[in-house]
Amino acid sequence: MKLDFGKYRGIIVSVALFLLLDASVLLMNFYISFEISEDAVGVNLAGRQRMLSQRMMKSLLDLDAADSVEQRQLAMAELSQTVALFDNTLRAFASGGETLSAEGHGVMLGAVNSPAGRQALEEAKTLWLPFLQRLDPLIDRHSLGGDASYAARLHNAVAYGRANNLTLLRLMNALTVDLENVAASKAKRLRLIQTVGISLAVLNFFIIMFHFLRQLRESDSKIELARQETREILDTVNEGLFLLDRDQHIGSQYSHALLNILGQRELEGVAFAELLDGIVSDRDRNTAAGFIKLLFDPRKKQKLIGDLNPLRQVEVHIPQPDGSFANKHLSFGFSRVVIDGEIVHVLVTVQDISRQIKLADELEAAKVQGEEQLELLSTILQSNGDLLRHFLSNSFASFQKINGLLKQPAKTHQQYIDKANQIFALIHNYKGEAAALELHRFARQAHQFEELLDGLRRSAELSGNDFLGLVVHLNKLIAQTETIQGLVEKLGTLGLSGTSQVASSSATYAYPHWSLFAEQVAERQGKEVELLCSGFNDVPLPKTMEAALNTLTVQLIRNAISHGIETPEQRRLAQKPPRGEVDVRLLARADGSIQLSVEDDGDGIDRQAVIDTAVDRGLIDGAAAESLDSKAIMNLIFHPQLSTRSEVDEDAGRGVGMHAIREVVRELGGRVTIQSRRGRGTRFQLFFPAEINAVKSAA
Repeated sequence: MKLDFGKYRGIIVSVALFLLLDASVLLMNFYISFEISEDAVGVNLAGRQRMLSQRMMKSLLDLDAADSVEQRQLAMAELSQTVALFDNTLRAFASGGETLSAEGHGVMLGAVNSPAGRQALEEAKTLWLPFLQRLDPLIDRHSLGGDASYAARLHNAVAYGRANNLTLLRLMNALTVDLENVAASKAKRLRLIQTVGISLAVLNFFIIMFHFLRQLRESDSKIELARQETREILDTVNEGLFLLDRDQHIGSQYSHALLNILGQRELEGVAFAELLDGIVSDRDRNTAAGFIKLLFDPRKKQKLIGDLNPLRQVEVHIPQPDGSFANKHLSFGFSRVVIDGEIVHVLVTVQDISRQIKLADELEAAKVQGEEQLELLSTILQSNGDLLRHFLSNSFASFQKINGLLKQPAKTHQQYIDKANQIFALIHNYKGEAAALELHRFARQAHQFEELLDGLRRSAELSGNDFLGLVVHLNKLIAQTETIQGLVEKLGTLGLSGTSQVASSSATYAYPHWSLFAEQVAERQGKEVELLCSGFNDVPLPKTMEAALNTLTVQLIRNAISHGIETPEQRRLAQKPPRGEVDVRLLARADGSIQLSVEDDGDGIDRQAVIDTAVDRGLIDGAAAESLDSKAIMNLIFHPQLSTRSEVDEDAGRGVGMHAIREVVRELGGRVTIQSRRGRGTRFQLFFPAEINAVKSAA
């Protein structure tokens, strides 16, 4: 059927304008925010210039007053450092260029363009250059003696500094104030843009609602008209009619449609209970007989007992000539037939409402599907496009592996358990990535999948048939993932997808969704966590490595918060800040290998709890536990059925998390090390060899 776009033109245009407006405001916010961030760096460095001017003068005076070679060396070192830093930063402000930040890192400064700022810089340069000419001859580590020429140069520099130090300080203060004013002006402009954007968005929202409600009213009118027509058809053609006497036998007159509905040929004189026998439950049949008996009692008000009708909507199973059964939904209606004040019959109407039930189910299914797709659409528009595509690619690859494992033959119970553990690791990674991208519906489905797998792992005996139920859930996951893939592709072809723009907005590290994921896990666990990330913009990685890195980091963040970080109350008792820290770092090592480090300042690993849990679950015996060294205890953490959590929730409790991490690391040819101190925290370090990274880059 050809879709009439004209009918929905108003909504389409309104939605398009809404998306365009949001995208425009987002881009402008990003651009101005980036400028304000750069201005903040400039303000900080301008403030540092004020401090440096005073430090230079102090170092110069210390050098003049020094009594020993050691004192002169210390003063000279500080003077040399402050002069170089002040001069380099001043040049960067004047012409643009690189200087050192407060942390000692290189930072780019743009040239100051405001009139007041330029004037302050020009005046500062006028004072600084002569001062620098007097300072340069002094900054010579081979001229720390007491000769007369050196003393004269030092006296000259001190005199010039005393004469112009306050003026230079005032000019640097003026530069700082000017940069602060520029940043404040941009912040004001940003607030104005946000206010206008929100106002327009609200207005556009009401326009969309107006169009939507109008079309909804039109649709309701059409549906109501269709219902009326359906009722008329049922009344005249498809409705079964017959009378019951006091003995509850069918009279001689009944509608022809009744034969088709009930699949009967002769109904005259048949007891109503006999008619229902075999097509409804014994309970419904007996209840119906009691209800009809009440209808023949004139002391009972029909309106009061009408709600007791057990056959108002009932599913029946009508036998067919070939021995099969036809399932239908029927609706029985009962009304008194009163003649001269006496109840002589009960009129029974039978309607085949199978189609109505089916349409209602389809309508409900369509409604649920629409809500799901709307939720998915909202998630897609707010997600990082590259990470979403990585997720889809990883998901289908994991599904393919799971499907292969399900088909893989097994004979012994341990082989079935190993199969379940391998599937568990794959689906756990899938759940972690889905939760990190706020695809909560997918995470819940994966959690249900894990419930089935956990039940299999606890079974005393397993066979191939026990894994058949997983196929249904796997197909459901595949269908849902294909749905979101289709939506992503459709949004891309319509030009409405904003995911690529969101992807470019990360200015701090490569995976900005980790912070939100950490907050969500912490909130579920009743904890407070700050996530620190570094190195992800400094280490180039191939796309395949980025996807694996995302999977591993999500699992390690979840593990650190669930098992490591304590609750705020526990941290206060341990004399720690209530908010825990999880530090994620990526390093490129000198030999070309890659190192991922995830460290928390939590409670650390309770080695005794690990041993006790392993013994309780039969993973090791008590005698072997006593001889375990620290490394062997840490290796137990990676067992797929070991978890020190006593309760299972969405984030932990089944022991599969660390097993899943080790499987991914092994697939990449890497290795994992663990360092943990009780009460101080735990550090997981993942090392990936240079040749693996090179191969994946070439691929």
